[in-house]
Amino acid sequence: MKFRYKLIAVLLIAVFTFIIYKFGVNENREAEEEEKQSYYQTETVYLGYSDDAFTDFYTSAAVAFHEQNPDIRVIPKLIEDDEYIESINDLSVEGTEFPDVYVITNDTLEKAYLAGLASENTKLTNIVNDTHFPKAAISAVTYKDKQIGYPLFFETSVLVYNKTYLDEWVEKMKVEGKQKEEELTREQIEAEGGVIEEGDFATEDDIEDYDYDNLTVEDIIPETFEDIKGFADEYDAPQGVDGVFKWDVSDVFYNYFFAGNYMIVGGEAGDNTDNIDIYNENTIKCMNVYQNLNQFFSIDAETSSYNSMLENFFEGKFLFTIATSDVIEKVRLKEEEMRIAREESLATFESTRKDLDSQLAAGAIDQDKYDEKIKTAQSKITPAYTFGFHRIPELTDELASRSLSVTDVLTVNAYSEHALAANKFAAFVTTEYSKNLYAKTGKIASSYDAAYEDETLLLFQQEYADSIPLPKIVEASNFWVQLEITFTKIWTGEDTDKWLRDLSEQIMTQVMGEDYKESKIKVE
Repeated sequence: MKFRYKLIAVLLIAVFTFIIYKFGVNENREAEEEEKQSYYQTETVYLGYSDDAFTDFYTSAAVAFHEQNPDIRVIPKLIEDDEYIESINDLSVEGTEFPDVYVITNDTLEKAYLAGLASENTKLTNIVNDTHFPKAAISAVTYKDKQIGYPLFFETSVLVYNKTYLDEWVEKMKVEGKQKEEELTREQIEAEGGVIEEGDFATEDDIEDYDYDNLTVEDIIPETFEDIKGFADEYDAPQGVDGVFKWDVSDVFYNYFFAGNYMIVGGEAGDNTDNIDIYNENTIKCMNVYQNLNQFFSIDAETSSYNSMLENFFEGKFLFTIATSDVIEKVRLKEEEMRIAREESLATFESTRKDLDSQLAAGAIDQDKYDEKIKTAQSKITPAYTFGFHRIPELTDELASRSLSVTDVLTVNAYSEHALAANKFAAFVTTEYSKNLYAKTGKIASSYDAAYEDETLLLFQQEYADSIPLPKIVEASNFWVQLEITFTKIWTGEDTDKWLRDLSEQIMTQVMGEDYKESKIKVE
């Protein structure tokens, strides 16, 4: 009897164990199925880009975006191909893991849009506006009154100066200014038959328009290129300084601001073939100012290069140059490098001086020899310069300058079946996540959302805000090559009027074709 009860108990335990096991297995299977279903329901957006230096930024952006949007995952794909747009087109046509959103420069947006590779931002219409972006950024992504991209980062140029030299010049101006004022005071008082007493002081606007006590470097930075010429006339250059102002005259990117305010190629958005005005009175005046600078600063266009100019600038051979945003990090590294080198050279000098002091005290050398060796040792002390940044000066009091800018944008592929998700990611990267851009890539965000506190980054953003974006007109795609030739010819002294007229006729013929030729014949 007892054995039968024990057998029943064992059987019941076995049944219950089997039931619990089956229930657990089913539950795990259901969880696995739910997990698989959730995985396959997640939208996958492919991001295309061409610069490996941005891999870390785009990867971290994808992770941050997925944390906020668990139903969307973004996979960055590096497309290393000289024919970047063509590769995107081929991938899109094939339909296999092609980029739903990709990075492109603003001047190629028309080409991408007409090829069916870029779509209008109709999914999110409250992102690309003046709350998030400056006018130049909005113009950069606008084509035929449509927004077809999200501005990510930009490049433009600013004035860079040797702050050490200008600090020294300010101190000299303070001393000389005080002396001039004191001399004027003495002359005025003596002319009036008065007695000069301590504390007598007079100021005259015709001496200098400066408050010498509070004079700073910012006060003496030239406001126009005519002022730079005036500064060069007055500046007493220390030994080793070859000139006041030099820049890369061989690259149109560092020259375009001379004509940028008046040379119109497609209007503000660079997309209007009816708005091209290259050959006009103001452009001719601007390019004459440009040409005259060569007579003053004598820069050889054939040997000029951006890197060589920067190298000479960092060595203290001139005071002002024009540079793009890459110079920010170069300046910081160079300043630190020079600081360390100067400390080492000062330590060497101190060691040499002590040794010479001992020799002088022991009578091993006389005073003249001592002074000579000290002077030689001082000449070997490494200089340590600091540098500053400023907006591009105007050309003259009447002629304004305007920098050129190129904007890299995220545009959504018109082939994409995940347009909303792709737009969301593009908006996220170019606004909320843009604050991480400079630290990871060294590129300055187009968006105000980056909220920079660094004054240099803000200065570049200000220059960008007023810049003119690269035009998008496909028919004028060779404009920059032709413009560079025109700038070089004018720089070397050839006829400004002729070269601007020839450039205008060539571009107008390319854009308008036979219509322009016929209209030109009728006018003539």
